[in-house]
Amino acid sequence: MANQHNIRFRTGLQALNCSASAFAALAAPPLVSRKISQQYVSQLIAGTKEFDSDEDTKEFFQVIDTMNHLQEIISPRLPIAWNDVLGVQDVLARTFEVRRSVEDPIHRQVWVVRLSLHDYFKGLRPDGSVISTLNYYSGEAAAFTDHKLAGECVEQLKQRNVPAKAEFFTASRRQSTITTSLEELGFAPGIEQEKENV
Repeated sequence: MANQHNIRFRTGLQALNCSASAFAALAAPPLVSRKISQQYVSQLIAGTKEFDSDEDTKEFFQVIDTMNHLQEIISPRLPIAWNDVLGVQDVLARTFEVRRSVEDPIHRQVWVVRLSLHDYFKGLRPDGSVISTLNYYSGEAAAFTDHKLAGECVEQLKQRNVPAKAEFFTASRRQSTITTSLEELGFAPGIEQEKENV
């Protein structure tokens, strides 16, 4: 039942000399989105269970990558005792956050598209209907750093008879949650190119 991810996960932990119980304790929020059990980690290592989701897979390997990075930069070059969870947990969390800030920086001000007093634009369904959210600040609503792209989104919504306006907010959003094209939101491909050609 073990797949490539399980083998890679087991190999990564073995190379670090990190036990299932230590990894379960270290891979806790904010490093991952949810707390995991030692049993789950043991099943992944043994290959009797696959990862619950692609998000779990991504998050677990980000933690292992950070552990490897910390092992490489530590001076003097000695193996880190990962099983001493209390001794390494804080420095692992700080290292993870520093690497994350470099790889996925935070934008403090973004443009969002307001649909009504409490609703913000999130995207379009395949049938063209609008998906809205009440939450603009945590990554649910479409956010833009480019005001022109936000304006194009508003124009596209108005062509669909959806009242919309772009607003500039102070809200912390990671680069990975920033909209860089209208296609990401479900609009037909080529909208931006058509505007550029006119």
